[in-house]
Amino acid sequence: MTTTLGRRGSVTPSRGRASRSRRLSTLQTVLLGTASVLALLGLWQTASAFGWIPASAIPSASDVLAALGASLTSPDFWTAVGKTVTSTAIGLGLVIVIATPLSLLIGLSRFARESLLVPLEFLKPVPPVALIPLTLLLWGPSPSMQIFLIVFGAVWPLLTQMTYGVREVSGVAMQMARSYRLGWWLTTSRVVVPSLLPFAATGLRVSAAIALIVAIVTEMVAGVPGLGQLITLSQLAGRLPEMYAAILAAGLLGLALNALLRLGERGALFWHSSQREARS
Repeated sequence: MTTTLGRRGSVTPSRGRASRSRRLSTLQTVLLGTASVLALLGLWQTASAFGWIPASAIPSASDVLAALGASLTSPDFWTAVGKTVTSTAIGLGLVIVIATPLSLLIGLSRFARESLLVPLEFLKPVPPVALIPLTLLLWGPSPSMQIFLIVFGAVWPLLTQMTYGVREVSGVAMQMARSYRLGWWLTTSRVVVPSLLPFAATGLRVSAAIALIVAIVTEMVAGVPGLGQLITLSQLAGRLPEMYAAILAAGLLGLALNALLRLGERGALFWHSSQREARS
């Protein structure tokens, strides 16, 4: 092993080179991502300047960025963003509460798995948007209606991934747990949960993206207050730069949510091989 410690725990050159390599890799990723975004904005601005795209449908990049900057100083904009974020967070929390025990039940019990297979496979392909008329009749354009659709649409990736994680538990580990008579709680917390956590992290990121999408679509279609409603109102009023600025804000919100979940995953799965390889 080339990485060793010198006197008083000082880091050897090999570890220092690895640390510098990681920093350079992160910096390279940031620079390449920034360059691609700037190139896309430049192409957008050039296409608008030369009339390659209709100005009546797509304003220039400079106009959209100016509208986004103005929106950042508007209390109404932040109120809309706050409502979207709140609904998404509540829905995602309920998804975790529902998917966790259900995945353990399906993964550990053959009877539960066979009993729930048909209902779950029937509900899984139903798009949340198809339930908007029903939910409007039940709750109207309210946060309750929006949260129900978020949960219905976002629960499936997390439930599926966590169920796979439970079923991937090593049979040897389960036999050892039974031999040592660890009991249900210790077996679940010390054997099952570490196995499903990497699967859960992936499913949670997918569910979070779906939750945000469903929240914004519900606000656009059903008129629930939030960022989606702001997009629709700007479009109806003919304020296209403001509409595209709100769309950009939705994309930035998705990036922030994904970055937050990745940061949490890095802390929760510090022991997993994927995180060790990322740091090596």
